[in-house]
Amino acid sequence: MILGGDFGGTRIKLGLIDEGCVVASTVVDSMAHLPSAEWFPTLDQAVTDLCRTSGVRRQAIDAMVWALPLIIDPGLRRATRAFGKFEDVTDEDFCSRAEERFGLPLLLDGDARAAAIGEWQAGAGKGSDDLVMITLGTGIGTGVIQNGYPVRGRTGMAGTLGGLSITHLGSPGSDRVAPGCTEGQVATWALPERVAAHPEFGASSLSNVSPVDYQALFSHAAQGDPLACTIRDHALEAWGALTLNLIQAFDPGRVVIGGGIMAAAEIILPPVRRFVRDHAIQPGGPVEIVAGTLGDHAALIGCEWIWNHASR
Repeated sequence: MILGGDFGGTRIKLGLIDEGCVVASTVVDSMAHLPSAEWFPTLDQAVTDLCRTSGVRRQAIDAMVWALPLIIDPGLRRATRAFGKFEDVTDEDFCSRAEERFGLPLLLDGDARAAAIGEWQAGAGKGSDDLVMITLGTGIGTGVIQNGYPVRGRTGMAGTLGGLSITHLGSPGSDRVAPGCTEGQVATWALPERVAAHPEFGASSLSNVSPVDYQALFSHAAQGDPLACTIRDHALEAWGALTLNLIQAFDPGRVVIGGGIMAAAEIILPPVRRFVRDHAIQPGGPVEIVAGTLGDHAALIGCEWIWNHASR
């Protein structure tokens, strides 16, 4: 049995996974901006509580795999780059410190890659050994399965286009993101600032919303608010462009889109499919673009596969 962890900017999802099934799971508030010494005790207690409520002995857990929004070295023991979250996971001794605290061996991987593996093994990607995954949540993540194996590349950065890609849309750069970065354009974390900076903000019904997230944006757009419609359409185009970039970079047979924002799949999928249909080069015929089916369990299920197939 594996203890999987899916570390997001808002929540940390923990699960006990056995033979492809999430036996039990729980959620704690993310502590992404704190040093690990401050969130290890909370996480450790959450694991103890999860075991107690599920009736699973802690001694029955064989190992941990943590999926994080970081660049993870292909050896799966070290993060090489952080982006303002879980910064000290890049310390060379991080895994050793975690193993000492939790009493279990630990591997790391990227959160979107783990979600891609989960959907590939047990969800919307099952049966396709060439697929890409996009996760739309607090940030934007991407992961790639090619020829039946996760793509990691020389440094672990391969397939990670959500935070690093340059889109056709263009945007000012900053210390946080590169010019045209997809996350800087349309990630949930970027949305409040982008909306507030718009010249139409004062006249928009969104000016009465705090914080502005995609649920609110879609709701106000459906009611005809002009600014909400403008920002919504911009996001849909950006997600379409990201999907197109992934298709032309990796030539998959299927694209799986998951994450919390996909609660509005009926709003997101049709325009993304149209954008790809109108602009992508697809010599093998139309690429399937589908919603993920595993929800919060995608990365957790991926964690077990990562442990079982890691070189140790």
